[in-house]
Amino acid sequence: MNNFNKNALSFAVAAAMLIPAGQVMAQSDDESTNYDYEVIEEVIATGTRKAGVLPTETLSPVDVLGSANLSEQGSFDLTDSLSKIAPSFNTQRFPIADGTAFIRPVTLRNLSPDQTLVLVNGTRRHRSALVNLQLAPLGTNNQGAQAVDFSAIPSAAIARVEVLRDGASAQYGSDAIAGVVNVILKDDAEGVSLSAQTGEYFEGDGTRTSLAANAGFGLGDNGFVNATVEHSTADKTWRGAARPDAEFVGSVVGVDQVPLDGLGQRWGDPDVETTKLFINTGYDLNESVELYGNFGYSDNSTISDFFYRGPVLDPEHEFEARATLQADADGDFMPDNAPMDLVNSILGQNLDPADYLVADSNSPSGYVLRNPIYTQFPGGYNPQFGADIVDISAVVGARGELASGMTWDLRARTAENEVTYVLKDSINPSLGLLSPTSFNPGTLTQQETSVNADFVKPIEVAALATPLNLAFGAEWRDETYKIGAGDEASIAVGPTAAVFGVGSDGFQGFPTEAEGSYSSESMAAYVDLEADLSDQFTVGAALRFEDYDLFGSTANWKLSARYDFSEAFALRATANTGFRAPTPGQVNTLNVTTTANPDGSLTPSGTYPVDHPVAQVLGAQALDPEESTSFTLGAVINPLANTSVTIDYYNIDIEDRLALRNNTIGADEVDLLTSAGVADANLLLNSNVNYFTNAFDSTVRGIDLAVTSDFDLAGGLLVVDLRHNFNEQEVTDIAPNTVNATRVFDFENQVPNQRSTLTFDYDSGGMLQGYLRFNRYGDWQSTGGQLEADGNDTSNATRYSGEILTDIEARFTIAENYTVALGGENIFDVKADDEGNGTLQFLGVRQALTSPFGFNGGFWYLRASADF
Repeated sequence: MNNFNKNALSFAVAAAMLIPAGQVMAQSDDESTNYDYEVIEEVIATGTRKAGVLPTETLSPVDVLGSANLSEQGSFDLTDSLSKIAPSFNTQRFPIADGTAFIRPVTLRNLSPDQTLVLVNGTRRHRSALVNLQLAPLGTNNQGAQAVDFSAIPSAAIARVEVLRDGASAQYGSDAIAGVVNVILKDDAEGVSLSAQTGEYFEGDGTRTSLAANAGFGLGDNGFVNATVEHSTADKTWRGAARPDAEFVGSVVGVDQVPLDGLGQRWGDPDVETTKLFINTGYDLNESVELYGNFGYSDNSTISDFFYRGPVLDPEHEFEARATLQADADGDFMPDNAPMDLVNSILGQNLDPADYLVADSNSPSGYVLRNPIYTQFPGGYNPQFGADIVDISAVVGARGELASGMTWDLRARTAENEVTYVLKDSINPSLGLLSPTSFNPGTLTQQETSVNADFVKPIEVAALATPLNLAFGAEWRDETYKIGAGDEASIAVGPTAAVFGVGSDGFQGFPTEAEGSYSSESMAAYVDLEADLSDQFTVGAALRFEDYDLFGSTANWKLSARYDFSEAFALRATANTGFRAPTPGQVNTLNVTTTANPDGSLTPSGTYPVDHPVAQVLGAQALDPEESTSFTLGAVINPLANTSVTIDYYNIDIEDRLALRNNTIGADEVDLLTSAGVADANLLLNSNVNYFTNAFDSTVRGIDLAVTSDFDLAGGLLVVDLRHNFNEQEVTDIAPNTVNATRVFDFENQVPNQRSTLTFDYDSGGMLQGYLRFNRYGDWQSTGGQLEADGNDTSNATRYSGEILTDIEARFTIAENYTVALGGENIFDVKADDEGNGTLQFLGVRQALTSPFGFNGGFWYLRASADF
């Protein structure tokens, strides 16, 4: 704690001394100067239900990020662009992590991605259907999360993003433990904007292109429609080295027989193609009633890779067996553990022996088992894993004001996110030569419906400086999670399952027993008060009661206060409780995939619902909601007319956090499962069986600093923006067999404690605009996580150096309507330190896989846009 205070506070003081403090100037009153930089003076809609509150007047810390901040950079994906400009946000690259490779989670304040509530125009945004089951990249806060897919929202549709960096469950409900992100859509009624962007990494791969259009139309004199369409593609990147085992196989059978040009395995970004559409609309029925709504659609097709599979499944004799097979043109062999009655069984089932067996006079039965993997993939194989992701959302509502001055807002929401998995260049080896090499492992669907009623009434109270702001409302919400079974070949248990394994290799299809629809319903009511006790002292209080049909009821509160000592200095503080209810997806997910072992071999790993017979036999219990208690203390400093400084300390205690309980299945466990009536329990031998449990508590504390100044420079406007986040996490009260010592270490050390952004944004008022941005990532440490044989040994942890990445963009406006931009991200091609884990090195990883800024290196881009 002493180090925490010393490091964070010393940085804050130094930063405040380096840049003058004061309030951000609004745009120049000189109408002849047309600055392009967005200086946001709009009232906010997040964290308060009081009308007319500016970002500098809030009780809780709120960041306002303008449209230009998000769209005018190399990353056209909201997942990346948020983390580029707000250091309290983090995201990472997940090259081999099942669905997490394409639906990348975003964390706020180093908490779980689903502990941040996401709104669009003030209405809850639905979750992705993906439950992040993999420890990706090795052991951070993402495992088990079911969060919002930020990438489904096109940046061109966004007017601004408001980030409430404070617990807000009492105001908004489940998930708002770390804070709230409110995406405000554009509502322009006229004008058309077109944009085209292309670029690639310095290494010549990963080409990214984007075409976007935004247009506003009037609905008579009383309404508007604002529509955005975006189409983007991103090619794969290749950043790994050849695996030694793949090189060996290539030396025997030929490099052309080994996948990925002999590498065996690729480390890099997936191949992505996405089309997004968003429509925002409103219509005034009369002076006091407005109809409004928005509609979103996204179609994302993406493909990535899994681990390399050698042509033999026997890891103990991998090289010897492989060398023996090369001399056998048919790839036929009899594994040591293949019982002779298996051969006789195949013959007795009247199956075609040619699909499973090869005649051999030296065998007692006259046959040996055919190795279908070697036969179809003599150089091994690398399963191509991908998904088609369709996201649809719609909100309709009406709002207005009564004669009494009470405002009302009634709205309904429906949404669906569907993930349809695809698997190519793989095999179900238990089917022998009858196995296809492409599979449809199944479909996950998240459906959400809600109805909200919100009311706000200012009440005159003689003792108060301004009217008491009374807000109250209710919400009904339903979440439904659906699992669609995989195709027959992806789940089939063929004749040689005991020898070669079950289902499509790499990602088994969802079994028919998992297929179904699972729902959770909740009702909530809240009251929210805000009052100015004097011209200087403002207080707020909120209380929310929520009842879930699966978990019972919860009540949460929030208290807030702010005291303005002068126009130049104010203190603010909050205290609150929060919660996050387990989702139907977390309660009911059933998934079997493979994980890497310390020796590079692969082991089946299954995640089962807590009420599944397998999980029940192993001790699974019903899940409880995660609960939090947090407080913030901050200052708003405006000593000069051109600068603003905010600094906020936060402390968040969370109990009963969800994680997977890990069980390695040995002979004793097989006996227990068999006794309980679990079919084919013997097939689980030596696999990992997991289920969700309330596993541990944690405390997250930190400091957020924001300093913004603007200056007249050479006839233009220079805005200097410094933001810093210091964050540390402590894990306590760990349940047995859940998070081991290496994962605890990674929780506490894998995300840098220090993160800063410094941006110089310049607008000449004429032809030239642009920015120079520095992103600094502090040191971090990481273990081998689940790749280590001893999960409680953290002595192998590697420390990685912090780095500063530099981004730059220059924009040239031509004839007022046309703009050409040339920019670069990480223009000095900064790379993370070399990977320190031996297993990952063997698997071909070069730079640190846990790098918070990725491993792709520098990126350049060119953008052309037009506004009419």
